[in-house]
Amino acid sequence: MSSDSQAERYKSQGNTALQAGLFSEAIDLYTKAIGLDPNCAVYFSNRSAAYANVERFREALDDAQEAVSLEPQWVKGHVRRGNALTGLKKHEEARKAYLKASQIEPGNDQLKAMVKAAAEAAQNEGEKDWEQDLWSEEEKEDQKGDPEEADAGEATGVHAEAHSE
Repeated sequence: MSSDSQAERYKSQGNTALQAGLFSEAIDLYTKAIGLDPNCAVYFSNRSAAYANVERFREALDDAQEAVSLEPQWVKGHVRRGNALTGLKKHEEARKAYLKASQIEPGNDQLKAMVKAAAEAAQNEGEKDWEQDLWSEEEKEDQKGDPEEADAGEATGVHAEAHSE
């Protein structure tokens, strides 16, 4: 049996494992296929999907990038890259990956929806970071002086003014 046909057999078994939710087994089988044929973008793409399913997004991204470098005009490689970047919470980079995929396949509404979703997630992350920064600044201000003393002083000042009239 040639190494190409054995690699295809590993890929097929990996696909079965992936569909059955046996993600670690799928990763191992795709790794064997890659060992026999390291120039096949599909093997890297499939292993990327398996890694993403076990939330190993860094490895998923590495494999997706390898798939894209092997087949730059293959939509699925860019989608896998976007999925891994989304898992890493790098939404703006994910948007760019999905945008690249939609440029390759401009009529694909699903890709357009992925671009839009990633753009919204990037915007929401930006707002979340801004809110977090705001709260962090308030906490720093509170730590400069004792907030209880400040409250007591204000209360005393208000109380005193009320009696002075």
